[in-house]
Amino acid sequence: MGRFVNLVLLAMMLVGAVITYDLKRQTGSAAADVARLNAEIARERDRIANLRAEWSMRTQPGRLQAVVEEHAGFFQLEPFAPEQIGTIGEIPLRPLGGNDEVRELLARMAASQPGLLE
Repeated sequence: MGRFVNLVLLAMMLVGAVITYDLKRQTGSAAADVARLNAEIARERDRIANLRAEWSMRTQPGRLQAVVEEHAGFFQLEPFAPEQIGTIGEIPLRPLGGNDEVRELLARMAASQPGLLE
Protein backbone atom coordinates (compact mmCIF):
# COMPACT_ATOMS: atom_id res chain seq x y z
CA MET A 1 0.00 0.00 0.00
CA GLY A 2 2.88 2.35 0.79
CA ARG A 3 4.39 1.89 -2.66
CA PHE A 4 1.09 2.71 -4.33
CA VAL A 5 0.80 5.95 -2.36
CA ASN A 6 4.41 6.80 -3.27
CA LEU A 7 3.69 6.16 -6.97
CA VAL A 8 0.56 8.34 -6.83
CA LEU A 9 2.47 11.12 -5.11
CA LEU A 10 5.32 10.80 -7.65
CA ALA A 11 2.82 11.01 -10.51
CA MET A 12 1.18 14.06 -8.93
CA MET A 13 4.61 15.65 -8.50
CA LEU A 14 5.44 15.04 -12.16
CA VAL A 15 2.10 16.47 -13.28
CA GLY A 16 2.71 19.50 -11.06
CA ALA A 17 6.18 19.96 -12.57
CA VAL A 18 4.78 19.78 -16.11
CA ILE A 19 2.05 22.29 -15.27
CA THR A 20 4.58 24.61 -13.62
CA TYR A 21 6.91 24.41 -16.64
CA ASP A 22 4.02 25.14 -19.01
CA LEU A 23 2.94 28.16 -16.94
CA LYS A 24 6.53 29.43 -16.92
CA ARG A 25 6.73 29.07 -20.71
CA GLN A 26 3.40 30.89 -21.19
CA THR A 27 4.51 33.66 -18.84
CA GLY A 28 7.76 34.11 -20.74
CA SER A 29 5.87 34.25 -24.04
CA ALA A 30 3.43 36.80 -22.62
CA ALA A 31 6.31 38.91 -21.29
CA ALA A 32 7.96 38.86 -24.72
CA ASP A 33 4.65 39.94 -26.30
CA VAL A 34 4.34 42.80 -23.81
CA ALA A 35 7.90 43.93 -24.53
CA ARG A 36 7.26 43.78 -28.29
CA LEU A 37 4.04 45.78 -27.95
CA ASN A 38 5.73 48.38 -25.73
CA ALA A 39 8.49 48.79 -28.33
CA GLU A 40 5.87 49.14 -31.06
CA ILE A 41 3.99 51.76 -29.02
CA ALA A 42 7.23 53.69 -28.52
CA ARG A 43 7.92 53.61 -32.27
CA GLU A 44 4.39 54.83 -33.03
CA ARG A 45 4.76 57.66 -30.49
CA ASP A 46 8.02 58.68 -32.15
CA ARG A 47 6.32 58.66 -35.56
CA ILE A 48 3.48 60.79 -34.20
CA ALA A 49 5.97 63.26 -32.70
CA ASN A 50 7.82 63.45 -36.03
CA LEU A 51 4.57 63.99 -37.93
CA ARG A 52 3.50 66.74 -35.52
CA ALA A 53 6.88 68.46 -35.94
CA GLU A 54 6.61 68.18 -39.71
CA TRP A 55 3.04 69.54 -39.65
CA SER A 56 4.17 72.43 -37.47
CA MET A 57 6.99 73.21 -39.88
CA ARG A 58 4.79 72.97 -42.98
CA THR A 59 2.04 75.20 -41.58
CA GLN A 60 4.26 78.07 -40.46
CA PRO A 61 2.84 81.29 -41.92
CA GLY A 62 6.22 82.42 -43.26
CA ARG A 63 6.73 79.17 -45.17
CA LEU A 64 3.19 79.19 -46.53
CA GLN A 65 3.60 82.79 -47.70
CA ALA A 66 6.79 81.83 -49.56
CA VAL A 67 5.03 78.89 -51.23
CA VAL A 68 2.09 81.10 -52.25
CA GLU A 69 4.42 83.68 -53.74
CA GLU A 70 6.41 81.00 -55.55
CA HIS A 71 3.29 79.54 -57.17
CA ALA A 72 1.29 82.76 -57.52
CA GLY A 73 1.19 82.49 -61.32
CA PHE A 74 -0.23 78.97 -61.23
CA PHE A 75 -2.88 79.52 -58.57
CA GLN A 76 -3.67 83.12 -59.56
CA LEU A 77 -4.43 83.98 -55.96
CA GLU A 78 -5.42 87.47 -54.89
CA PRO A 79 -5.16 89.05 -51.44
CA PHE A 80 -8.12 88.53 -49.15
CA ALA A 81 -10.43 91.54 -48.86
CA PRO A 82 -12.53 92.32 -45.77
CA GLU A 83 -15.58 92.73 -48.01
CA GLN A 84 -15.47 89.00 -48.68
CA ILE A 85 -16.55 88.24 -45.12
CA GLY A 86 -20.27 87.58 -44.87
CA THR A 87 -22.77 86.95 -42.12
CA ILE A 88 -25.12 84.04 -41.54
CA GLY A 89 -28.05 86.21 -42.61
CA GLU A 90 -26.49 86.68 -46.05
CA ILE A 91 -26.51 82.97 -46.83
CA PRO A 92 -29.51 82.22 -49.08
CA LEU A 93 -32.00 79.64 -47.82
CA ARG A 94 -32.61 76.46 -49.72
CA PRO A 95 -35.75 76.55 -51.91
CA LEU A 96 -38.72 74.81 -50.33
CA GLY A 97 -39.44 72.78 -53.48
CA GLY A 98 -36.38 70.58 -53.21
CA ASN A 99 -35.22 68.39 -56.08
CA ASP A 100 -37.95 68.02 -58.71
CA GLU A 101 -36.36 64.94 -60.30
CA VAL A 102 -36.37 63.05 -57.01
CA ARG A 103 -39.97 64.11 -56.29
CA GLU A 104 -41.09 62.89 -59.74
CA LEU A 105 -39.27 59.57 -59.31
CA LEU A 106 -40.89 59.00 -55.92
CA ALA A 107 -44.33 59.89 -57.33
CA ARG A 108 -43.87 57.38 -60.18
CA MET A 109 -42.76 54.69 -57.74
CA ALA A 110 -45.75 55.35 -55.50
CA ALA A 111 -48.14 55.33 -58.48
CA SER A 112 -46.74 52.02 -59.78
CA GLN A 113 -47.40 50.27 -56.45
CA PRO A 114 -50.80 51.26 -55.09
CA GLY A 115 -51.19 50.86 -51.34
CA LEU A 116 -47.44 51.22 -50.77
CA LEU A 117 -47.77 54.41 -48.75
CA GLU A 118 -50.89 53.42 -46.82
